[in-house]
This record gives sequence, C-alpha cells and structure tokens, in this order.
Amino acid sequence: MIISSLVAMNRSLLIGKDNDLPWHLKDDLAHFKNYSMNKPIVMGRNTYESIGRPLPNRHNIVITTTINELDGAVVVNNFPDAIEAAKKYCLANNQDEIVIIGGAKIFTLAKDMINKLVITWVEANELVGDVHYPRFNLENWIEQSQKSFKKNADNDYDFVIKEYLLKK
Repeated sequence: MIISSLVAMNRSLLIGKDNDLPWHLKDDLAHFKNYSMNKPIVMGRNTYESIGRPLPNRHNIVITTTINELDGAVVVNNFPDAIEAAKKYCLANNQDEIVIIGGAKIFTLAKDMINKLVITWVEANELVGDVHYPRFNLENWIEQSQKSFKKNADNDYDFVIKEYLLKK
C-alpha cells in the first residue's frame, strides 16, 4: 500500500501561515486536485477548516476530537483509525494509495508510514509562516519525477513538483 504525503513547501519546510497556504499557485492546486482524485485523503481538522468543505471525488477522512460528524467526510478521533478507514476504502474501491494532505501534526504522525513524497518545492524562501513540515532526510528518498513551473499571472512563485519513493 502506498502512503503518500502531498504537500507544498519552501526550502525551510514552510507549509502554512494563519491556517492558509502562504502562496497562491493555481497550477499546483490543479496538480493537487488531479493527484488526489478518487483516492482517500487524510487530514486534520485545521486543514479541513482551511479548505472549508469536503473535497469532491475524494474520500475525505478528517482526524478530530472536537467534531463528531461532517457531511461528506468520515470523522475519526485518531491517526490509526484514519489509516484503517483509508485502507478499507482502498480495498473496496480497488485503490492502492492513501494520500496524507496535512497539516503538520498529521504529517508528523504519518512520518514513519509514508513511503512516497509528492512535494511542490516553492521558490519562496523569504516567506515566513507558522506551520512547517516535519524535518526529513532527502537522502533516504529516490527522486522519480519532476515538473517545473514558472511564476506567471496564476502562480506567485516559480515551483517544481517532485515525486520521491522511499529507499528500500
């Protein structure tokens, strides 16, 4: 089973500011949508609230202890239950990948289970924020692909989307 981390960050591992993304990258949002389509996505309550709704055509799993029910999403109280719900969805729907979409606490809980990284590296190293991806060593990963995007009317910054697999 593939457990991937789908995230955008800069070189200082910044992923969020004030419960939002610190940049506007329309092409990365399109990539996020395409990559996560028809898969189970696991997120924490803050990430869910920053999105504002369940994402369509995905099996939304939200980890929270403060909300009991959300229309269009499965609510669980802890990370192991989220992974179990995602695995059940995968088995029932012939899927082989669980996508972790954040935030930092959820990425940290998933760290030892993640075997694929899908990272949008944003060339915005001057930005500061309040949420960072947990530290990791890229030497433990093998780059599989990359696609570059230039700053334009739809993207505040240059960025590169790279996929990595964990070394065996």
